[in-house]
Amino acid sequence: MVKHIYIRSQNDWFGKNVVNFQRGSIMRTQISLRFLLSSIFCVGAFGATLAWAGDLTPADEKVETPYTKLSAVAEKETGKNNANQVYGSYSALKKKSMAENKFANAGFIAPKLSSVGTIVKLFDQKLGTSGPDEVFVNIGKYQGVKKGDRFTVYSKDRYIYHPVLPGYGQEEAYTRRRGFDSKELMSHPGEPLGHRVLIHGVLEITEMGEKFSYARVVQSYEIIETGHLLTPYQKFEDQSSTVSEIEKNIEGYIVASKGDRIGIKDDDIVYIDKGWQDQVRPGDHFEVYTIPHIEKNIWYKLEPKKTPLLPYMLGKIKVIATQKKTATAIVVKSRLDMEIGNPIRFARSDHPG
Repeated sequence: MVKHIYIRSQNDWFGKNVVNFQRGSIMRTQISLRFLLSSIFCVGAFGATLAWAGDLTPADEKVETPYTKLSAVAEKETGKNNANQVYGSYSALKKKSMAENKFANAGFIAPKLSSVGTIVKLFDQKLGTSGPDEVFVNIGKYQGVKKGDRFTVYSKDRYIYHPVLPGYGQEEAYTRRRGFDSKELMSHPGEPLGHRVLIHGVLEITEMGEKFSYARVVQSYEIIETGHLLTPYQKFEDQSSTVSEIEKNIEGYIVASKGDRIGIKDDDIVYIDKGWQDQVRPGDHFEVYTIPHIEKNIWYKLEPKKTPLLPYMLGKIKVIATQKKTATAIVVKSRLDMEIGNPIRFARSDHPG
C-alpha cells in the first residue's frame, strides 16, 4: 500500500515537471518571436536592409554569380567599344588630315598667276627648308602687310601643252615630255594650257619692315627655297565628297600628271583639260578609257589601216579642285596603268567619296 502511494507521488511530480517544462518552452518561444518581430519592426523603421545568412559574406570577398559575369562582360565590351571609338575617330581624323594635305599640295594648271612677293633669303645659308625656320620675304608695310598674315608658297613648273589637241601658238618654249624617244615628226606643239603650279607650303609674317619682313614656315609640303613665289593664303576646303546627281555630257583628256609619271595608277594626281567653265565641279567622277584598235598593213599606204574596237575602261578619277579651263583630280580606281592623253568621260557617282 505504501509502495503504491510512493509511485503515484513520483508520477505526479514528474507530470507536473513535464507540464512546467512545456509551459517554459512555450514562453521562451513566445519571447524569441517577440524579440524577432520587434527587431524586424526596428530595422524597417530605420530604413536598413535585411541581411540573411547567405548574404553575410566578407566585404573583400567577391561572389561570382551569372549576373556579375554578365556585368563584367558588358563592362569589358563597353571598354573595347569606347577604345575602338576613340581609335576610330583618331584614325579618321588622321586620314582626313593626310588627304587634305595631299589635296592642298596637288597643284594645278593656270595660264597666268600673279605673285605678290618672293622669298629672298634663308637663314644659316641654307639652300632649302621645310620649317619651322624663318625666312626673308620682299613684302612689308609698304604693301599693306600685317603681322600674322599668311601666304602660300608656290613655284611655276614647266609649261603644259595638250598631248592630243593641236595648238597654233608658240607663247612659251615647247618643253612637253613624251616619256620615250620618238621618231614622229611634229610641226607644232599641242594647244597651250598653262604652267603647272606646285604648292610648297604656307608662311606667316612674324615681323614687318617697310619693304622686307620676317616670315615663319607654318606648313611645308615640299622643300621651300629662295626664289619661290607668294600669293595670299586661302585655306583648302575639301569639297570632293559631294555627290554629283546631274547627268553631264563632258568628255576630255588627261593632259599631265604630278611628277610627270608615265604609268598613272591609284592615288596619283592628274590634270584634265576641263574646268569650271565646262560645268566641272569638285567631287565629279570621270571614267578613263582607251580605244584599242586593229592594225592592217596596206602595201600602197605609208601607215597601217586602224580599225577601232569598243572602249576599254582603265579606271576612274575624282575631281578635287577646278580652274577656269582645267581641273585637278586624283585616281580612285585603276584596272591598268593610265597614260597622258587618255580620253575621259563624265561618270555619275551614286555614292559619296
